[in-house]
Amino acid sequence: MPLPMAPTQILLHSDQHNGQFLFVSNDMEGPDKVVEAHPPAGEFRNRFEAQSDGNGGVRLYNPATGFYLFVSDDDAAGDKVVEGHPYRDEPRNSFIPLEPEPGSFMFLNPTYGRFLFLSNDQRAGDYVIEAHPNVELRNRFTAIPVA
Repeated sequence: MPLPMAPTQILLHSDQHNGQFLFVSNDMEGPDKVVEAHPPAGEFRNRFEAQSDGNGGVRLYNPATGFYLFVSDDDAAGDKVVEGHPYRDEPRNSFIPLEPEPGSFMFLNPTYGRFLFLSNDQRAGDYVIEAHPNVELRNRFTAIPVA
């Protein structure tokens, strides 16, 4: 099952942490918003669109904020914090969706050679999304189309 592409909106549910959905938070790192995960599924800020980057990858766009996910240079104990910003065409926004099992995706950022993952780091009770080079279960997300 390929990744649903825009205009279809999707929720990204962590395969490791039961009930955790990615969202673009109001927490800031400089001018950028931190990407986190929490249990509520119904919030508009949990929705993403996978847009083609024209090079075989996708940009993950958050319609609630108008921001694109990217792997930042902000360090978190050797991992990179994933954030959102309004710049569409930056190479750090690009992710290659890999599908190790039907419907379960890992998102590889080719700029850094790192995968998105749900870290154990928290901000106000929500899990911070980071990027690392390891291949682990916590890199996997189920893409759920929103009706």
